[in-house]
Order: sequence, then C-alpha cells, then structure tokens
Amino acid sequence: MNSIVDEIQTPGLRDRHKARTRESILGAVALCLENDGLANLSFAQIAREAGVGESTAFRYFPTREALLEAFWEWAPKAINRDQFPRTYEELSARLGPDFVSFDRRESLIRGMLASQVGKEARLKTNASRQKAFQELIDREVGPMPKAERQRLCAAVQLLYSASAWAAFKDYWDMDGREAATAATQAIGALLDDARRRVRQQKQKKTGSKPARKT
Repeated sequence: MNSIVDEIQTPGLRDRHKARTRESILGAVALCLENDGLANLSFAQIAREAGVGESTAFRYFPTREALLEAFWEWAPKAINRDQFPRTYEELSARLGPDFVSFDRRESLIRGMLASQVGKEARLKTNASRQKAFQELIDREVGPMPKAERQRLCAAVQLLYSASAWAAFKDYWDMDGREAATAATQAIGALLDDARRRVRQQKQKKTGSKPARKT
C-alpha cells in the first residue's frame, strides 16, 4: 500500500523540489546582482548563495544567457511588480513603498533597466501591463476618444514605472519617497484633467452648461 502511495506522491514531491530549487537559484541571482552587480555575476557565486552545487545551477540553466532570461522574467515577482493597481487609490498606496524599495535594491533595479535581455522580458509582458492601465483609466475616467485614452495610459504607465523612479533620482536627486509623491501627484493631475475634458465633451454633445459654483 505504501509503495503505491509513494509512486503517486513522488512525481508531485519531485516537481515541488525542482520549483523550490529554481526559486532559490533565481533568488540568489537577485542577491548577487544587488551586492556585486551584473558584471561580476558567476555560477559559482550564485550556487553558493542558493545553497546548491554549481553543477545543479548549470542543470537548471545551462548558460548565463538562459539564466538571465529566466531571471528577468521572474524579477517582477521579486520586487512585487507582477501585479498592477486597479484604481488610483491602489496606485497611490503602492507607489511609495515600491519606490522606497527600489532605493534599497538599486543595483537590481538598474540592472533590470540596463539589460537588453531584461528589456525583452518586460516587452513580453507589456500587453498585460497595458491592459491593466487601460482598465484603470476606464474605471477612473470613463469612455474617452481612443487617441486621448492611449496617451493617458502611456503617461500613467510611465510614471508608475522603475524608469520614472530612476529619472527622478538621477535628474532631480529625489529619494524613492519624494519620487513617489511627485509621480502620484502627476498621475492625479492627469486623471483630473482627463475627467474635466470628458465632462466638457459630454456637455457639448448635450448642449448643457456647466453648473455655476455658489
């Protein structure tokens, strides 16, 4: 009886062990990038950090290129950027902690931004990222002309990104908290302006006049 149970459980246990080992190796890549940068990244260093043999690391990722491609696809999870905000309230609540964490993990974030493989990995998931920001804009603003909606989505996505954090830091010497405040205020202003224009367009269509302030 036990042998039958073992035969059923062993593949599942083996798969979970493989998944944990893979996670350990990718997590070790993140630590190595944060501590020593991309140029000094080696399989020996990664294996030590992951607590596995170097041959095990090679078995999972036969080349440095394969390792980095897998890592850049996995990296958004490591920095809690694999989920997107649904509303402006969620966005404003997340930007501060996210940008502050980028300060702490600057080597990793800049490695992600500078790596061509990292860029290609981000582009693979860009459709889902665009969809998330389009849905956010639809919730916050409502129906808009297609071109205006696209410009607004692009601007909000950019301001929410690690690229914006790096620009605020490099060109204005802002830390993550101040950069997040600037980005959040800019996004809020863009949304307010979009709502105003949508209201004006509705009023033109209906021929109604805006209510006077008392």
